[in-house]
Amino acid sequence: MSVVIPKIFINPDLCTGCGICGEVCPFGIPIQNDGGTYEIYEAERCTECSACKRNCPTMAIVLQEKKGCGCLWNARYVAKNPQNNSCCG
Repeated sequence: MSVVIPKIFINPDLCTGCGICGEVCPFGIPIQNDGGTYEIYEAERCTECSACKRNCPTMAIVLQEKKGCGCLWNARYVAKNPQNNSCCG
C-alpha cells in the first residue's frame, strides 16, 4: 500500500485562521472552513510558488516543493509565452 502525500497541506493544529495564506495565494487555493481555520481547495491548481508557506506566521503549511517548473514566475511566463514552454530552473 502506498501513501499519497499531497503537494500542499495546512496543519489544522497549527492554523490560527488568520487568512494570510488565502490573501497571498495567486489562485485562492487556501479557503476558510466552517471551523474558522484554512484548508486547501483544489490542490492540483497549486504551482508551488510557496507564497502561502513563506507568509504563514505559525508555519502551518507543508509544501512538497519540487525544483523547477513549480514557481509562479514560470506559470506566468508560460501563460504569456505558450510557444516557449520551458522550465525556469
